[in-house]
Amino acid sequence: MIEDIKVRKIKQNFNRMKIEDLFEHIHQSFKKSDLKNRIKPGDKIGITVGSRGITNIKLIVKNIISELKNINASPFILPAMGSHGGANSEGQKEVLASYGITEREMGVPIMASMDVIQIGKVENKIPIYFSKIAMESDGIIALNRVKMHTDFKSNLIESGMSKILAIGLGKAKGASSIHSLGVYGLKNVIPQAAELIIKKAPIIQGIGILENSYDQTMKISFVPPEDIIKVDSELLKKSKKVMPTLPIENLDIVITQEMGKNISGTGFDTNVIGRLYINGEKESMKPMIKRLIVFDLTEESHGNALGIGLADITTRKLVDKINYKDMYANTITSTFLNRAKIPIIADTEKEAIEIALKTCWELEQNNLKLLIMKNTLELEYLYVSKAAWDEIKDDKNIDACGEWENLAFAENGKMRISL
Repeated sequence: MIEDIKVRKIKQNFNRMKIEDLFEHIHQSFKKSDLKNRIKPGDKIGITVGSRGITNIKLIVKNIISELKNINASPFILPAMGSHGGANSEGQKEVLASYGITEREMGVPIMASMDVIQIGKVENKIPIYFSKIAMESDGIIALNRVKMHTDFKSNLIESGMSKILAIGLGKAKGASSIHSLGVYGLKNVIPQAAELIIKKAPIIQGIGILENSYDQTMKISFVPPEDIIKVDSELLKKSKKVMPTLPIENLDIVITQEMGKNISGTGFDTNVIGRLYINGEKESMKPMIKRLIVFDLTEESHGNALGIGLADITTRKLVDKINYKDMYANTITSTFLNRAKIPIIADTEKEAIEIALKTCWELEQNNLKLLIMKNTLELEYLYVSKAAWDEIKDDKNIDACGEWENLAFAENGKMRISL
């Protein structure tokens, strides 16, 4: 019986190093940078802001704006999110607003036009597009978090400052041009596109954000344009070392309480669930999850459930929230269509777990390795079954922080356990 399954809460202990005083850190970094030499009074300076849920993004952007105003520049915000937000300017403004970034709150204009120009080609055939507004500005600051990508692996760059230039400021047309080449475009064309953009566009600085395992701001690097690709690579290596993971490599059932665009560009971080679902690309197989369930979609996703296809089972509640127009626009641009396929739909959370139990090929309930997580971004606290706990109980970086309890449900089938 499903109600006989017992789980307990556990805590994973990760790297906690973080910046304690963001205001002072940004002030000192700005002072040490060469930005004052690159900016004249009155210069219109665009700051890129993407669609990812970056911790402290509002505070970081606000402080950068303040520093720019202190040297008499005229800063503005450049939405840099390719085709996200429904591939239109109003949708992209709505994405920023969900992070508290509005013109009123930030005190500067948000220039959200989707107009682009072609600034050149790479490999003599691949057109590279770039925001017309950004190109006409006096300077662009490429601000982005540096972390592992959810579509490919590289020793050079994945997600970071280079990507926000090539994909983010390429807008829908530029993102489509690079994504149309699949993984090859992401892995090989982005570095070339970034190099071309740095050469031809008025890029005056990169600002790379590194987060620790708890998604707290760990490092902010101000980088002159000529060093953006090099520093992207250096920060990527550090990001891989602090990347949080699930503590068990082979799991029968993983229950994810929510997915969303503010959690990962693919709804789930593929590095956490070990699934890519890209034709021709090798699966990492770590962790190996037999049945992946997702219950809900975050409000910040605005109905874009890209990544739902990575799950095996979902709920009617989640499916009813999907904005297919936005999800399909984003998915078609990415070219990875498998990730928008709708999995088995259960009417309740309880039914979703029952389906997983019937199909995970584990007949002995005592041997069932089950794990519950809030999402793929917050992995400090989890719930695990007894068989899963037996595998990790001697790990010094994992603590039990709750008693055993039954997997209980409300009358409407909603799971009572919540993270």
